[in-house]
Amino acid sequence: MIYSYEGKEGYVSLWAGTCSDFSVLDQYLTEKDEDFDEEENGFLPANQNRACEEELKEYFSYAPFNQFEYDFGLTFDDDFREAGVFECGTRDIKKLLEGFSNLSDLDVSGLEVGEGQTPMLDELPQCNAVVALYEFKYQGGISKIEHQGLTLYFLGYVKY
Repeated sequence: MIYSYEGKEGYVSLWAGTCSDFSVLDQYLTEKDEDFDEEENGFLPANQNRACEEELKEYFSYAPFNQFEYDFGLTFDDDFREAGVFECGTRDIKKLLEGFSNLSDLDVSGLEVGEGQTPMLDELPQCNAVVALYEFKYQGGISKIEHQGLTLYFLGYVKY
């Protein structure tokens, strides 16, 4: 399920969570380069119950990727991404999105998730980090990841 941008214009997919500082999120979103040593760093761990696991392993064996892409089973164009980490946590997603170029007036009550997923807004803990992928309608089924210093929850996608 390598992601295609065709027909996704006007959608934004959102993730929020907790992050120790921006450098952790930045490293998580940064492509691994050709110097990535699988033996030294280990191959990225498999995500359980993900139908596209073999396709992603094959794709990532020759294409640049980042941990975010691998964890959530997607690929994206970095030109269509915004991310931020803030000092104080909040459960108010609109507050987290205030500095984003096209999202300050976004109606988050219209967030949708893929089939079989449950919206996270009601259960969301205090968050200080957010990732937005524009022209993107994520329906990959992975709703949460945890790494040292970083936890992200998929909130949903919405027209913007």
